Amino acid sequence: MSDPEAPDPRGRLLLVTAAGAQARAALASAIASRLDRTVVVDGAALEHAVTTGATAGWDEPPTSEQLRMRLLRWSAALAVAETYQLEGFDAVVVEDALGDRLEDFLDLVEPEPVHVVVVRDGADPATPHWGLWVDAEPPDAMADDVVGRLGDALVVTSAPDA
Repeated sequence: MSDPEAPDPRGRLLLVTAAGAQARAALASAIASRLDRTVVVDGAALEHAVTTGATAGWDEPPTSEQLRMRLLRWSAALAVAETYQLEGFDAVVVEDALGDRLEDFLDLVEPEPVHVVVVRDGADPATPHWGLWVDAEPPDAMADDVVGRLGDALVVTSAPDA
């Protein structure tokens, strides 16, 4: 029988997003190196693992196939993250979720709380100002700031009980 007073052993979920793929990956890696048990889940790496041939990129507005593939990519990233979270790891998801895509991504996460970290430089101005927004600095400096203010990054995705 489990102890109701025991802390939840489930790890935290973090989302790191930025305009540039390299900036996202570098910050996520730097954050992960400062936490005890962490896995970095890169959505782009998952997509590249299943893509054959040249990738089509992202049209504006995106095609229905591009939207379907993005949803598949996000779902896969969150499934990997949850697998590790259930074993007590913090999962840092590296993903392109700027603009209105941030709300779409968080809809997939619901009802789980997520720590959202957005690198401000180059971010789509239409991105909702949720979570923790940081200025582009060397990844180590940004990671120190993020880990020190992780509580400020928390976004609760479920509505409170009425």
